[in-house]
Amino acid sequence: MSKMKKLPALLLAMVLMLCACGSEQLPEGVDVDLSRMSGTVVYGKVYDMVNNGKNYQDKIVRMQGAMSTIDVKEKGKVVDTLYSCVIFDAAGCCSQGIEFVLADQNAAYPAIGTEITVEGRWDWYQLYGLDRYRLLDAKVIK
Repeated sequence: MSKMKKLPALLLAMVLMLCACGSEQLPEGVDVDLSRMSGTVVYGKVYDMVNNGKNYQDKIVRMQGAMSTIDVKEKGKVVDTLYSCVIFDAAGCCSQGIEFVLADQNAAYPAIGTEITVEGRWDWYQLYGLDRYRLLDAKVIK
């Protein structure tokens, strides 16, 4: 067979290989898996989720990052603690913390700074008049 006749078959094989690489399956029941995305892609996706959060309402989201907390204060007194998973971008300079609330209210939250993977249902709410997003009914996978 001449080189010209082999070229279309070679191109077809390359296209099929490239298509197969981008078709990774999501874990069962997960709509958005941030834990499998590169730092560059995850930054863009989290930005979209925070700025267009209502589009993700009730979607099951999985993310990986560092355990963190934020104390909510009124008149200098801590009135609540919010738990979050801090996701870093590719450069490690920009991070976004996504709040989560464990489904098991008696479960202990991981230690601050621990690397975690958490999964839960995306939810919109308001805190002090500001739109906020969090994962409800969350579970820590690791």
